[in-house]
Amino acid sequence: MKNSSANIAIKMDDFEEVCKSKGLRLTHQRTEIYKALLNDGGHPTIENVFDQVRKQLKTISLDTVYRTMATFEKYGLIKRIHHIDSATRFDINISNHHHLVCSKCNKIEDFYWPDFDKMKPPKTISNWGRIEVKHVVISGLCSNCKKNKKKK
Repeated sequence: MKNSSANIAIKMDDFEEVCKSKGLRLTHQRTEIYKALLNDGGHPTIENVFDQVRKQLKTISLDTVYRTMATFEKYGLIKRIHHIDSATRFDINISNHHHLVCSKCNKIEDFYWPDFDKMKPPKTISNWGRIEVKHVVISGLCSNCKKNKKKK
C-alpha cells in the first residue's frame, strides 16, 4: 500500500529526526533511498529500491544501496524480512506486526495480532535461549489469486 504525500512528508521529518538523534549523517543518497522505501509502501528487495532510486540519482551504485539499507536496518529504521521466494525484502513498518504471503503472486501484506504478541512461547522451548522476536508468516492464496484460480 502506497503512502500519501502528506504521510510521506511526516515520515521524512521523522526520518530526519531519527538520523539526527542517532548521529547519522543525512546525505542526499540516504534521503532518496528512504523516500523510495516510503513510496514503495510494500516489502521491496534491494534491487527494487535501487531501480527506483536510480531514476532520481543516475550515478548511484547497487553497492551504495546495499550499504545504506544495512545502515538503516542497524539503526532500526527498517526491518529485514525473509520471504518464501528466498529474496530478502525490507519493511519500513517497524512496528510489531506479522505477514500474509501469497504463494502464487508473492504479495506480502502486514497484519496485526495483539493476542499472539501477548502469548508466551511454549514450555518445550523454554531452555532454548533468549527469544528476541516472535513473527508469524501465514502463506496461502490471496483473494485475487483465489478468485482467478476459481475462474479457470
